[in-house]
Amino acid sequence: MTDVVIDNIIRSQIVEDYLYFFENKDVDSVSELLSDECSLTDWNVGNIQGKDNIVGFFVNLFESVDEIDVNISHIHEDFNGILICEMNLEIDSETMLVADVIEFDDDNKIKALRAYKG
Repeated sequence: MTDVVIDNIIRSQIVEDYLYFFENKDVDSVSELLSDECSLTDWNVGNIQGKDNIVGFFVNLFESVDEIDVNISHIHEDFNGILICEMNLEIDSETMLVADVIEFDDDNKIKALRAYKG
């Protein structure tokens, strides 16, 4: 039981790091957090498979916007390696409520990222 709690603490920090890097448009640091077999599902682009394709998505996104502001409301954790992060996300002048569902592999790399706009 203790290992699971420690893993979730580590994974919560990874989620916070990911969102910090996302907010600062730091694609190299975001890339370091992703597994090679990562998948991303986003309300605008659908499903993207593979780390290289996801990094390409982030590069295009970061180049297309001026400002990103992330304000985390809650991070919900379960014992299966899935975290859900509720946040207010502002991209340029558009503010939205977003929930990211994040799954991890055994090496604490992000293996699935699903973003939902509320």
